[in-house]
Parts: sequence; C-alpha cells; structure tokens
Amino acid sequence: MKPFIIAIYALFLFAMISGLVVAYRNSEGLVEPDYYRKQSGWFQAKTEERRLGLGIEKPASIRKGENDLTFVLTEHGKPLTRAEVQLFIGNVSTSDLDITTAMRETAPGRYQARVAVPSKGKWLLRLDISSGKLNTSKSWFYDVN
Repeated sequence: MKPFIIAIYALFLFAMISGLVVAYRNSEGLVEPDYYRKQSGWFQAKTEERRLGLGIEKPASIRKGENDLTFVLTEHGKPLTRAEVQLFIGNVSTSDLDITTAMRETAPGRYQARVAVPSKGKWLLRLDISSGKLNTSKSWFYDVN
C-alpha cells in the first residue's frame, strides 16, 4: 500500500510541474497590458462615444495575405476627421503575429491601412481612436479561412 501512495504523490507532483511548464511556455497573448489603468476610464469613454454618436463601418471580412482595410468613422452621421487611428491585428492563438499600425485618412472620415494576415484562424481587430476628448477602442473578431 505504501508504494501505491508514493506513486500517487509522484504522479501528482509530475502533473503539477508539467502543468506549470506548459502554462509558462504557452501564454495566450490576449491579455491587455496595463488593463486596469486603461479600463478605469471605460465608462467615460463609452459616455463620450454616445454623446458624439460615434459610428464605425468596418470591413465585412479579411482574408489570408495582404488586406487593404478601410474603416469609415462618423459622429452624428458626419465624417470624423483628423482623428488618430491605430489598428491592432492579432491571432487569438499566439501573440507572435500581432501587428499595430497607424491608419491614414484617405477621405473625410475614411481611414485605411494595409496589413498582412499570414495564417488562417480567428483574428482580433481593434481600432484605437483619439480625437479631441474622445479616446476609445473598438474590437471585432474575424474568421480567416
């Protein structure tokens, strides 16, 4: 009976160490850095979005390879001009493929960027928008086949 209990303890110890090693080596990459500080103003940002009547027209889909992504931003139906817009794109299974790029305004309220999607899978797109008192982010998930 004593060897059986020792074997159970050894198996438990092996499982715990293996779990810790796997968890350490395979971080997800979707954890937002400084999330508490960024989210402390979340309610103010959402209130400002509603006050401005922020509207976002997003791409219907993305595909593997080069993508010219265009977002149309409006406030109360009028183009949101001269905003600083950053585009983040990342694969949900790894942070190795994450890309952040500045978008350029090609027409009033129309922001565009070219990004490469290197693989299939589920991808997160996030727009970080700054304009006057507005400082907000919007996110969407896309399936790339």
